[in-house]
Amino acid sequence: MNSIALRMLLGDTTKFLALVFGLTFSTTLVIQQGSIFTGILRRAGVAIESIPQADIWVMHPASTHYDARRPIEDTALQRVQGVEGVEWAQRLFVGAGSAQLPDGSFTPVQIIGVERDSKLGLPEKTDPAQAAQIETQDAVLWDGMSMAAYQHIQTGDVLQINDLRARIGGVVQGARSFTGMPAVYTTYERALEFAPGERKRLTYVLAHVRPGYNHRDVARSIEAATGLGAKTASDFFWSTVFFFMRNTGIALNFAVTISLGLIVGIAVAGQTFYTFTNENIKHFASLKAMGIGRQSLVRMVLLQALVVGLIGWGLGCGIAAVFGANMSPDSVLAFLLTPHLLLISGVTTLATVLGAAALSIRRVLHVEPAMVFK
Repeated sequence: MNSIALRMLLGDTTKFLALVFGLTFSTTLVIQQGSIFTGILRRAGVAIESIPQADIWVMHPASTHYDARRPIEDTALQRVQGVEGVEWAQRLFVGAGSAQLPDGSFTPVQIIGVERDSKLGLPEKTDPAQAAQIETQDAVLWDGMSMAAYQHIQTGDVLQINDLRARIGGVVQGARSFTGMPAVYTTYERALEFAPGERKRLTYVLAHVRPGYNHRDVARSIEAATGLGAKTASDFFWSTVFFFMRNTGIALNFAVTISLGLIVGIAVAGQTFYTFTNENIKHFASLKAMGIGRQSLVRMVLLQALVVGLIGWGLGCGIAAVFGANMSPDSVLAFLLTPHLLLISGVTTLATVLGAAALSIRRVLHVEPAMVFK
């Protein structure tokens, strides 16, 4: 029976290809748009992910995500260091400014100040010789986020950051952020000079937990001892991502696009498969007249649907994967293909083919064997 079902399916090449095309299109759109969506959300918290040494981020208690920054007292560093379970803690300054470029144009920049000794917070792939440059007078490291508008900026150029002189000691490449704003890295002390003055200056305290201690327990201990907010790196990352999901139109826009792809795929596959079954109804009637049971007919229709679904899903996954493999991590277009997206697309494809098969099965089971003689 299985071989007969497959011959019926492959015998009508036009209908078969139409079925595969509909499911391939739907799968490709779901995975591609879903990957772009997850890629964008990941960039919202990429600054947190790019410092894996920090187990806990300590901040103002009112800060809910990475971009909701409010300064805290410099004494917070010593208070965090004194909490049981903290192996070490370091300062990190994150602020904003305006930079005048060598060609006279202006651009907003993110100012990041790191500890002079550890340099924790510089891009991961920064060359040690470049990292040492921030200790020289007026030096900063420039990250243009791989944008063409800033490709002309080179080592040795001089900027004006908030009307203060800054010499580019090196060009680095960090992970592309959600906003894509250029960044300058320098020492913590020099970053305070560049940024507008406030009574409280410290942005974050980055803490590393001693082996054997639970990160969340230590974070709660820091909150109790200091009165500050403290989140594990994972919790801080997800709170940042969820903030953008809830408060921007990103999720809704992608949901509409993905839904349209699903509707088109379901409509094309469902209608085509039902038409295919209807056109082969005489063959099913013949099998029924020969004594083939209802269960065997149901299995034949399900086999046809599952074969088409598997081929369409596989092609869709392959096309989306090839698209993603050709995307540079520094591309303007974010793309992050996860196993969850493959699972979601597989479930939706399975639901589509089973829904189409259910309509066809109903038609097959109600066919009269006498139809074969008409």
